[in-house]
Amino acid sequence: MRPEDIHGKKLIAVAGHDTFGKAFISVVNKEVAKDGLMLIGININEEDFGFFIYNLADSKLEVTIFMPEFQQKSAQFFGIDGYLLMSKKGKNGLEFFTAQEETLIDDRKLLDLVKKI
Repeated sequence: MRPEDIHGKKLIAVAGHDTFGKAFISVVNKEVAKDGLMLIGININEEDFGFFIYNLADSKLEVTIFMPEFQQKSAQFFGIDGYLLMSKKGKNGLEFFTAQEETLIDDRKLLDLVKKI
């Protein structure tokens, strides 16, 4: 990815253990590029999760979508019941999109979440 590819676009992170370069992110990117959005996969290991989530509000990421392995842990960090699917920067801080159970994030679910932005 080149800097000119992301300039002027709203960055959406897909955070999980193994998300960088995944095909389902590329599929959704093709659908949302015209809207000025760009999804990027961010690989996070368990040891770095605390650092990532603690700094989320101050990062350049506008939106973060959590893969199943981090949905419950992210919700707990923010004191939310259930599972955190997505956080989005809003006027008064982070806004949260939750579910009552762990949710698989595939290309269809990813596109559905992105449409809520």
